[in-house]
Amino acid sequence: MSTVLPARRAPSVLAPARATLIGCGVLTAVSALAGMAPLVAVVEISRRLLHGDTDVWPIIVVALVALAVKQLGTFGAGVLTHLADIRVSFGIRRDLLVKLRRLPLGWFTDRNSGTVKKTVEDDVAALHQLIAHSVVEVTAAAVPPVVAIVYLLAVDWRMALVSLLPIVAGLAMYQRAMAGAGTKYPEFMEWLTRLSGAAVEFVNGIGVVKAFGTPGVASRRFQEVSRSFARFFLDWAKATSVASVIAEILLSPPSVLVVMASAGGAFTAAGWLPVEDLIAFLVFGTVTTAGLMTVMMSVHPLVTALSVARGIREVLSSPELPVPADPITPDQNAPGPVVRMRGVRFAYGDTVALDGVDLDLERGTITALVGPSGSGKSTLAKLLPRFDDPQQGSVRLYGVDLRHIDPAELYRHVAFVFQDSALLHMSIRDNIRLARPDADEAAVRTAAAKAQILDRLDELPRGLDSVVGEDAELSGGERQRVCVARAILADRPVLVLDEATASADPENEARIQDALSEVARDRTVLVIAHRLSTVRGADRIVVLDGGRVAEQGRHEELLLRDGLYARLWEHDQRAREDAGTEMETR
Repeated sequence: MSTVLPARRAPSVLAPARATLIGCGVLTAVSALAGMAPLVAVVEISRRLLHGDTDVWPIIVVALVALAVKQLGTFGAGVLTHLADIRVSFGIRRDLLVKLRRLPLGWFTDRNSGTVKKTVEDDVAALHQLIAHSVVEVTAAAVPPVVAIVYLLAVDWRMALVSLLPIVAGLAMYQRAMAGAGTKYPEFMEWLTRLSGAAVEFVNGIGVVKAFGTPGVASRRFQEVSRSFARFFLDWAKATSVASVIAEILLSPPSVLVVMASAGGAFTAAGWLPVEDLIAFLVFGTVTTAGLMTVMMSVHPLVTALSVARGIREVLSSPELPVPADPITPDQNAPGPVVRMRGVRFAYGDTVALDGVDLDLERGTITALVGPSGSGKSTLAKLLPRFDDPQQGSVRLYGVDLRHIDPAELYRHVAFVFQDSALLHMSIRDNIRLARPDADEAAVRTAAAKAQILDRLDELPRGLDSVVGEDAELSGGERQRVCVARAILADRPVLVLDEATASADPENEARIQDALSEVARDRTVLVIAHRLSTVRGADRIVVLDGGRVAEQGRHEELLLRDGLYARLWEHDQRAREDAGTEMETR
């Protein structure tokens, strides 16, 4: 018996850049200290000149050297963090793409394509600010005020405390302005989601509303949501604007300079503060707040980027389909059914999709799954190519549990064509030979011919070299036949077909059926039927209802039982007759 490898907690996405970020933080701090040398030089030159000492050139030279060190250090830190960002972003995207290949299909059904795209592209891009800029910018902004305050405390602690008054008052007002941000910001994001949803609903439904609606109705909900959002945002802005403006005024260098000049002048007039120390306070006083606003404005992007990093880490830590440590290779000549399902149970959260399903697929037979919408047909079909594992029971191929077969080995035995005809942004030829990249031209054309699509492909501007989405514009049915050609070329002994003709028009349905008949020849086939007439000749029809097998047998047998299948058949025939009548009256 083989064992499976458990999913493990992914390391922090910032781990590869941690050493670089720490080093660049230290380098930036040193550069910021060196950048303060010119200010120290101004104070020391003033001190010497006031005492009649004109030998100031050594101080000027040291200040210029320190300024050069500051520029080189800042430039070097910026280059290193940007290189780290490139390395980390590439590594994360690579790890995410590898991870997405290993995740069960259920993970994707809980998330739409926009969410996946946001994780792979937008969230990784959001880390750029954190890695390439935040550490350098916050360090460069935070070090000078701290050093300036310490320096001024050393010069005169009484005057230093006075210089801190506008900072304390400004921070208090800023805290007041941001007091409701903890609750308001999530509400703000919720309003943006509502506004986006209303806009999408308006755009997607514009055709229907133009045809059937009353003028103005289409945009009414969007307008209502927009006005409500505007009122919310205006109220929030009014509640915070006064305090925010006062905070910015108090923390601005001119405000601090006014306090320094007023208090310093009084201290100097009283004889408590020498003139050279007053100059030090006038020079360094503005530094105490110069970077403070930068630090505060960097907090939100920093918190957002850290939240994004945690979200990416959660995706990388998502449980994967277990991979066998000691895989078993199935024997195609093993006796018994090709596929055997026993006691299969599967649920999406609290919703049970399959409950105790037993099913055998005999060699060279076609087994059709039918049933009402939501009966579990697609869920059952996706267990065979192991897009998910059953939570209870087992699915066996040639007597071997799928969980003990290496995925690459499994896909050498099982092919599938689902109703979503997924074609990649590449040439039609490469799309067809996706499972057999080494297939020659003759094999590709033969597969396309058997799939009833070769004539259409030859009509494209560049034939099989035409690229999907560029010069290969195909209808849904034509794209489906390309997918069938892919399955024919793959030449797997087991085939899963999930409602392959569900969205096809009558002409395409007939051609797809011909193609499927070709691909199903001499293979073991599990097919999900949307239209019962397409599977009336199946070797066995299995009727699912509420995740359980309600009936099974051949078409004629099931009709005689007058059960669920008979009712579904009657409904299917009535729908086809109504569609035919409608076409005749046009």
